[in-house]
Amino acid sequence: MTGDASRRAADAGRVRSLVESYRNGEDPDLSELSRALWEILYALIPLLTASTDKADQHRVLEAYLVELGLPQSPDLQYLAGPILWYAREKHVLPPPCAEGVRPVAWSLDQRLFEEGRRTLEEGRLAFGDWMTNALRGLLAEQQ
Repeated sequence: MTGDASRRAADAGRVRSLVESYRNGEDPDLSELSRALWEILYALIPLLTASTDKADQHRVLEAYLVELGLPQSPDLQYLAGPILWYAREKHVLPPPCAEGVRPVAWSLDQRLFEEGRRTLEEGRLAFGDWMTNALRGLLAEQQ
């Protein structure tokens, strides 16, 4: 198994376990699952350098959430969006291209990326309510 496949399997197992914990009442406020998704999605930012188009960036993150076992839903944007907002606020991601402007590739500043990783909890606290509310809805649909 390649490193990427191993990471994907580990992420999927982690998410499944945390969903089970939520359903068993062990994570009633979804804080553990939310924290894990912040870490998992933030780690994918290097995959977003192909485009400054925010729709493209959303699609990458949303597709990964489906791979992890979450149901395909328009509400996945509320799981991916907060990570993108946070990364833009920390200057890890460049501003999205304006409508009608051709998206371009960009280079990841590793120093800013690592600084952002160190303050993920700050981002989760600031932007995490959208994620938590969407998770509740998605998990209710999935039952």
